[in-house]
Amino acid sequence: MAARRNLYDILGIPQNATADDIRKAYKLKALETHPDKLAPGSEEEEIAAAESKFRDVRTAFDVLSDPAKRKAYDNGLNFIRRRVNPDDVQAKLARERAEWQRQAELRHQERMRVLHQEILASQKRYQDTKAQAELRYQEKMKAMEEQLQVNHKAEVAAAEEKPEEAYTLADEMLSDLRRRAPEWEIRKQKVLRQRAERMNSTASATSVA
Repeated sequence: MAARRNLYDILGIPQNATADDIRKAYKLKALETHPDKLAPGSEEEEIAAAESKFRDVRTAFDVLSDPAKRKAYDNGLNFIRRRVNPDDVQAKLARERAEWQRQAELRHQERMRVLHQEILASQKRYQDTKAQAELRYQEKMKAMEEQLQVNHKAEVAAAEEKPEEAYTLADEMLSDLRRRAPEWEIRKQKVLRQRAERMNSTASATSVA
């Protein structure tokens, strides 16, 4: 028999149909589903389907036309209907769909939270790396400036002792530093300008006073 169909559905009658209604419905369905009504040369699949439908009709009539069998069948059918209330089934399906949507939303929120944390961690690593690189650069520039000052003092001392053999090693190193790190010269000029501006501002304030 077809799934989700009971014997009354097969004959197309309600459960409270009379015995006469059952006989009339059986005759009508038997004529509609009899395999002999198929056209000659029909496919085997069509013949098998017609035979299956006809057997279902015959089984429905055999059960429902017998009062004892029909009573037993009705009891079983009513029991199943009481156990499986369509409204309860629909309500359960609605609850399951709502729970699935809730779980899906929670999973989405968790994925977004993890992604946000990964982005923040990546940004922090970038900032830390940038800060460390800037610190190393400043330390290197400071070391170079200190070395230049030491060399310059040594040259000044040597020039004082032997003016004719004065050697401008510091100038060459400064030139090389400007060539290798032009931003150092830019920063130096900026500092000099700021100092000059502060001096000028101080002098102006003093003159006004």
